[in-house]
Amino acid sequence: MGYVRIDPSTLRVADIIVSTGRAFISGAIRKATGTDYSHTILYIGNGKVIEAISDGVVERDLSVALGEATLAVALRRRHMNPETRRNVVDFADAFKGRPYDYVGAAGAGLSHNRGKLAWVLSPLAGTALYIAALRNASDDNKDKAFFCSELVARTYELAGVPMTDNDPSFTTPRAVRVSPYLIYIGHLVGGSF
Repeated sequence: MGYVRIDPSTLRVADIIVSTGRAFISGAIRKATGTDYSHTILYIGNGKVIEAISDGVVERDLSVALGEATLAVALRRRHMNPETRRNVVDFADAFKGRPYDYVGAAGAGLSHNRGKLAWVLSPLAGTALYIAALRNASDDNKDKAFFCSELVARTYELAGVPMTDNDPSFTTPRAVRVSPYLIYIGHLVGGSF
């Protein structure tokens, strides 16, 4: 399938960017989830994004967020209006400063067939991680910390326009990229699927 190169100026508030980079952790995420994407970012307008990184939920310039990306694709939720887009961003803004969700990120990896190898390699460790991820995703805990795609999926869920059928606490960048609710806008970095 072909691709379209787009300029960041074509992005709309609440567009979603899935990306990958050269870092070791990016490669590990791609291997565990069987995809070309390892990160999910929410565009909030004026060249800014909100994303969950190791420092927690932060607002940064898009250029910084994509600085080391080797691939970045913009997606847009179908059937959005300006008010709904603003609601998504407002929910994300309220989560700024929350810590990174390492348990959730590892638990989300278990939701893919490749991630289920944890149970094969170490049934006890795989089960322990799964139980920790379920506890982490409970109503009491789900908004305390975020990993990248969990943050974006949760803000859309709270705004009443889910972007995936997955529980946000188990949403991977791969699930975001293949979501039937999202349409491909274009490539910001790189040029193939």
